Amino acid sequence: METISNLRKANLKNSEIQTKVTYNDGELALIQHIYDINTILPCQLEVFVIVLVLEGKASISINGNRYEAHPNDLYIGTPNNIVENSLTSLDFKSLCICVSTDYIRRIVPLAENSWDLQLLFEKNPLCTLQPDEAQIFCQYHDLLCAKAERPSPTQKKVMDALMLAFFYDMGGAISRVTRHMPRPFTAGESLFRRFVDLVSSSYPKPRSVAYYADRLNVTPKYLSSVCRLAGGQRASDLIDQYVLKDIEYLMKHTQKSIKEIACELEFPNLSFFGKYVKKHLGMSPKAYRELSLEE
Repeated sequence: METISNLRKANLKNSEIQTKVTYNDGELALIQHIYDINTILPCQLEVFVIVLVLEGKASISINGNRYEAHPNDLYIGTPNNIVENSLTSLDFKSLCICVSTDYIRRIVPLAENSWDLQLLFEKNPLCTLQPDEAQIFCQYHDLLCAKAERPSPTQKKVMDALMLAFFYDMGGAISRVTRHMPRPFTAGESLFRRFVDLVSSSYPKPRSVAYYADRLNVTPKYLSSVCRLAGGQRASDLIDQYVLKDIEYLMKHTQKSIKEIACELEFPNLSFFGKYVKKHLGMSPKAYRELSLEE
């Protein structure tokens, strides 16, 4: 196998993917013939890849392990997976949805088990859907493709709303499947899950890594290291991600003043809150609220 530095990268900017999709806006891609994409040579995923097998069968190597997929099998590839040596039968048909990590973080609410599922599918990328669950997948894919072919001022919002509904619907099916899967989590992964649970359940959310490390009885340095290994990002970045979700909700869906929001989320003062919002959202709280009202 090639070294990591020499691997081809599979993302939504690849020319081979760009020309073989029904829709691709750089964050979300809908593909109807996954066999058109060459995976004979090793490549490393930089996106989430969700493939439903409709007919025939496929064989593929993922992180050095061989898997064979049949009708109604669902493959969920997570970023950093190394995929190679794909083989498909002549009658193979599939549907595929690819989404970037940024899209997942923006669209999907940070559910309690979202990181749990990501870790699980890194170890068990293949599961089998019930016929009705596979039919629901196909219905969403067809509807998404139909909306993609009809550009409009609200197309992006409609696509995002459909994807959110898709994740919720498929989440139920995946939960059924994962109840019967082994959970060989390491001590570090278990700590990461506890950290995510602690951040998500806190309100208002402290923004200090040390706060969470103290409650988890580890050092901030160790917690940050675990987050990079298990979650692919720094502990401080994940905390900011959750805090920003609270800020965005309060700014968009309440009549509270910016000062009231800053106080509710326990920022030391309005100036600090303004700098925090501008750093992470690219504009002042006032400008962000005005933009939200226009949407």
